[in-house]
Amino acid sequence: MARHITIVGLGNYGLDDLPLGIYKYLKKQSTVYTRTLDHPVINELKEDIEFRSFDAQYEAHKSFDDVYESIVKNLIAASEHENVVYTVPGHPRVAETTTVKLEAYAKTHNDIQIEVLGGKSFIDDIFEAVKIDPNDGFTMLDATAIKANQLNIRTHTLITQVYSPMTAGDLKVTLMERYDDEQIVYIVDGAKHNDANVIETPLFELDHYASIFSNLTSVLIPKVEQEVYYYSDFYYAANIIDQLVDEEQGCPWDKVQTHHTLKRYLLEESFELFEAIDNEDDWHIIEELGDILLQVLLHTSIGKKEGYLDINEVIESLSAKMIRRHPHIFGDADAKGMDDLKNIWADAKAKEGKTQRVKFEKVFAEHFLKLYDKTKNMSLDEDALKRLLEQGGEGI
Repeated sequence: MARHITIVGLGNYGLDDLPLGIYKYLKKQSTVYTRTLDHPVINELKEDIEFRSFDAQYEAHKSFDDVYESIVKNLIAASEHENVVYTVPGHPRVAETTTVKLEAYAKTHNDIQIEVLGGKSFIDDIFEAVKIDPNDGFTMLDATAIKANQLNIRTHTLITQVYSPMTAGDLKVTLMERYDDEQIVYIVDGAKHNDANVIETPLFELDHYASIFSNLTSVLIPKVEQEVYYYSDFYYAANIIDQLVDEEQGCPWDKVQTHHTLKRYLLEESFELFEAIDNEDDWHIIEELGDILLQVLLHTSIGKKEGYLDINEVIESLSAKMIRRHPHIFGDADAKGMDDLKNIWADAKAKEGKTQRVKFEKVFAEHFLKLYDKTKNMSLDEDALKRLLEQGGEGI
């Protein structure tokens, strides 16, 4: 007979807001496991039901993931002897990691069933509190596990589990990788229907309100409206170049360029980058790397216009190659030194079907760099340098 775990959502408030069906179901139970006792519904039902809490797990482990793993293991062990009823705040499918872990376990174990019973989510009340329509699109993330590459400034972003000033401080640092320091954010605590404690603040002050943070606190960042804040967005930049090469509305110079006409500019921009590197000029390096990226985007926008390649294919090819050629980083291969690396790269290239060929690019690069190093500090005008190079650099 299959084991059974029922996950019950308690909603965000007291019994008055708990669905009647959920209330009746809980009243039939003599024993209920719960992630935390810190919930109004439990306070009102604890006289009639024995609640077995996992609150102690939060003190016993250093990370939330370890806490949730421990809870899941305990629930699975308990299901060997009884049908388990387990309650969580809110709705079990909204920002509830233990639900995700239990269902993942059930997918690989046919002898256990996971059932989910609803409970109101906090999402509607938070959007009501800040007067923003979620239909515009939103991303929901967990403050305890957030990464900057998950952030999307094109949609509203709702971040849960902002339970302490320290968590808010860490969150602020992560958000500042993607948002302007002055970006307006909303700290929302205890959202219930039309009632909530809401603080509107610039991002750089997010962690300045120590008294507001609790296990009911979330942060909402509205989608970015001002175009200037998209200047650091990769796809915004790619779209600019798409517009420049557009046949109808593009720039008269850009839209007539081809892969062949652009070849020399990649050399010119690379040379300017060499100069910036030699001068140890960080701002100039930023500018010249941007000019090299411009060349890449011009080529991909031309390819997109003509229908045979785009920037996504280029990025996909790059990512696949880096992972494929670095099995010692992304796989199980072991590389203790350069000899091992050479063997790994040779094997990867062989599997790609690469054949041995004359490395003309290396010969040209070595020749160019020798000439560059010899002439970079010489006081020459363009004509003098051209004559010198036409002679093969003899006499330098």
